[in-house]
Amino acid sequence: MGKLVWRNLLRNKRRTLLTIGSVGVALLLLSLLLSVLAAMGRAEGSADNRLVVRHAISLTFDLPEAYWQQLKMLQHVQASTTLDWFGGTYKDDRPQNFFAQFACDPETFRSVWPEYQFDAQQYETFASERTAFVAGAALAAKHGWKIGDRIVLKGTIYPTDLELVLRGTYTEPNAPAAEKQILFHRKYLQESLGNPGTVGTFWLRLDSPESVPSVVQAAEAMFENSSARVRAETEKAFSLSFLEMLGNVRVLFGAIGLAVVVSILFMVGNTLAMAARERTREVAILKTLGCRAHQLVGAVVGESLAIGLVGAFLGLLLAVALLATVGRRMEEFFPVFGTLRLTLGVCLLVPLVGIGIGVIAGWFPAFEAVRLRIVDGLRRPT
Repeated sequence: MGKLVWRNLLRNKRRTLLTIGSVGVALLLLSLLLSVLAAMGRAEGSADNRLVVRHAISLTFDLPEAYWQQLKMLQHVQASTTLDWFGGTYKDDRPQNFFAQFACDPETFRSVWPEYQFDAQQYETFASERTAFVAGAALAAKHGWKIGDRIVLKGTIYPTDLELVLRGTYTEPNAPAAEKQILFHRKYLQESLGNPGTVGTFWLRLDSPESVPSVVQAAEAMFENSSARVRAETEKAFSLSFLEMLGNVRVLFGAIGLAVVVSILFMVGNTLAMAARERTREVAILKTLGCRAHQLVGAVVGESLAIGLVGAFLGLLLAVALLATVGRRMEEFFPVFGTLRLTLGVCLLVPLVGIGIGVIAGWFPAFEAVRLRIVDGLRRPT
């Protein structure tokens, strides 16, 4: 039956190629959706024992700087620091010039993020110079920055412009997206704003992940009756919360993926049904020659199975080629997609979907071929 399947596939080459291409494009879309969903479920570089404390209403509201001393005293807190998102414009508003900009406290930053790898001399210079900044190695390479270069950030959230000088770079092998941001002095930003004494977020490093629930509860209870209540959450939850601004994208992507599979199933089924109707007389002749039911089923389902499998592998190959580009584009706005890639689960699931499409789509034409009476098949015109 293998030769028969092969001949049937090559009988109408254009139709076969178009069907395989349609399956490939559909499963490419499914691969991309599944990869994005997988990326949304992880936040690489996030530590399980790191907490973020922010305003309970929204990140657009700052917290009093006085909270810092109280948060430091919480049980299980080993280190703490502050971060303020500046969100200024570098050069112009083009997406390729966008990068994360954080005002930090150099004296305490490394105690909360020990995984960031700095040159000791460079970091000492950065910490001692109020207008200095450090940049991730990837970001510095992208813009061609060298030590001593000056940049200007035009304030959009804060009504001030900052002139900064590069004094060092850093790497973070476990989180490439972290290398696409800059850090500068929080005191410099505060002075530029007239020392308002406010903080965007507090970051706490705990003694162990098991301490997270108790510290979250204690931090939120500490300021429950204040005018600026807080919300405490893990670093991973904080990173993924930015995706929630887009709505329930998980359900949306899941619905799109299901619609893709169902649509391609009907398309392949219709194509195979058309091909089976064209070969009605041939099926009748095969029956007269003693061809059994399981052989007919194998021929029809084998044809659809080949289309589904080849289309699945075509979709995976296209996905590999596109994911790197998609990841780079999306990373500019959502760092969680910085390592967007095909996972082992996706690589296994997509061929299984292709097999499922082939089997289900081929079953109905195969069932009709088995039911066909020889006399009816011979009478039917070709």
